[in-house]
Formats: sequence, structure tokens, C-alpha cells
Amino acid sequence: MPTNSKPPLESALAALLEPLAQAMVAHGVTVGSATEALKKALLTAAEQSSDAALSDSRASLLTGLHRKDVKRLRNLDEDTPERRSCSAAALVISHWATSPEFQDESGDPRELTRKGGEDGPGFDDLVRLARIDMAPGTVLKTLLDQNIVEQNGAGGLRLLTHAFLPSGGGAEQVAAYQATLSVHMMAATQNLLAEPGAARNFDRAVRYSHLSAESIEELRRISDERAQTLLQDINALARKLQDHDHKGGHTGRFALGAYILPSPDGTQEDGE
Repeated sequence: MPTNSKPPLESALAALLEPLAQAMVAHGVTVGSATEALKKALLTAAEQSSDAALSDSRASLLTGLHRKDVKRLRNLDEDTPERRSCSAAALVISHWATSPEFQDESGDPRELTRKGGEDGPGFDDLVRLARIDMAPGTVLKTLLDQNIVEQNGAGGLRLLTHAFLPSGGGAEQVAAYQATLSVHMMAATQNLLAEPGAARNFDRAVRYSHLSAESIEELRRISDERAQTLLQDINALARKLQDHDHKGGHTGRFALGAYILPSPDGTQEDGE
């Protein structure tokens, strides 16, 4: 009988890339642009796998990239305005939703003015306290454009959501897509490459099939509620711990995510 001689990861590659390819086609990303991104990713992986700095020649040998490509790629700046504004917006939302000085008596995010007043600090103070290296007006415009913050006729600013969920099709949505999926992929990849017996990241999913539309909706609703509660609780705790730790010169990072994928029409791949 014929056997599949491909390495397991190579066999899984098409399934892993298919959702990404759907996004690429929808956004007009061609194979040329995808190849450029893959070159940069290979170079980054080679650099991270080496204990010492890699010369251009050594990086070329490890990745198969031309030395001219290695030199060029090392000089690219990936800190795009959209990525920065996405990160800044998420930080502002987190502080606004969890910091006591920006909450009302019931513990909800209070309405802010730009400069603050008798009720407490304002939006500009919020951006400063969140340690964001962007102009408050720029951050505010992002939040207003994405319908995350609402401004009334008197200039008051009201937070409409505890999460940064940019509107469809925009550059900020792509930046959020990148931030969310790249972290999940990193957690899964670390598990894949972990030595036997080594600690692994928590990365698990529940999958069920043969469900009615009503059952799927019930699962979606309950999952939404419980996942949102968990994320808000961890967000509040992480913010408190970060305030305690930030003067210590620490560089550690932590990420927690959640995803839910209802598929009433049964088109979802089961991944198995």
C-alpha cells in the first residue's frame, strides 16, 4: 500500500494556511506579498533559534534566503501606525475599564472629559497613565472611528465596550487579527517544539458536531458570557499586577485569549 512520506507538519501546512489564504484573497494579497512575508518570518525564526548574533551569510545558509534579501529584510520597520494605534486603543480600554480613578460609584467606566475635572482625571490623563507614546487626540480618534467611544454634545466621552473590536475591513481590524492569531500560533508552536516532559501552554478546545441551530446558539451565548467574564476578571488582575511591577524593570509578558466558532451549516473543519 502506498504510504504518505511527507513530514507531519508539511501535511498539516495546507490546512493551517487555508483560513489565512481566505483572508489574503479577500484583501488582495498575492503570492508575491506572501512570499515576502514568509522570507521575513524565516529570517526572524533563524535569528531567534541562535544564541549568538547571526551574520548575513549564516542567516542565508539557515533559511535559503539570498544574502541581499537578508540584509534588506533586517532594515524593515514593522511598527506600522495601525499596529501602534491598535495596541494603544486596547491599553486605554483596559485602564478605563479597570482603574478605580476612571470608574463611577457602581464600578462602571465613568464618562470622561478631555482634561478632567471635579469627578477626576480626564481622557488625556488616561492616555498618560497608560504609558502610551502617542498623542491623546490620535488615540481618541481611533476609538471614535471604531465606535468604541461615544462623544456627546457637551464633549463627554463614554466607553461603549470593554474590548477592542475594530469595525470590519479596516486597517485596525487587520492589526487586531495579526495580534490575536500570532499569539495563539506562538503558544501552539511552543507546545509543538517543547521537549518531552517540559511544561506546555494551556491550549485546548471543545468540538462537537451533529448539533441543531438552537443548540449551537445556546452554546454560543453561554460561551460568550463566560469567556467575557473570564477575560474581564483577568484583565483587572493583570492591570493591578502591572501597576505594582512596572517600576521593577521587568520584561515578562502574558496573554490569554478565547475563541468561539459556531458553524450551523456544518462547513467547519474539525481539525482531526
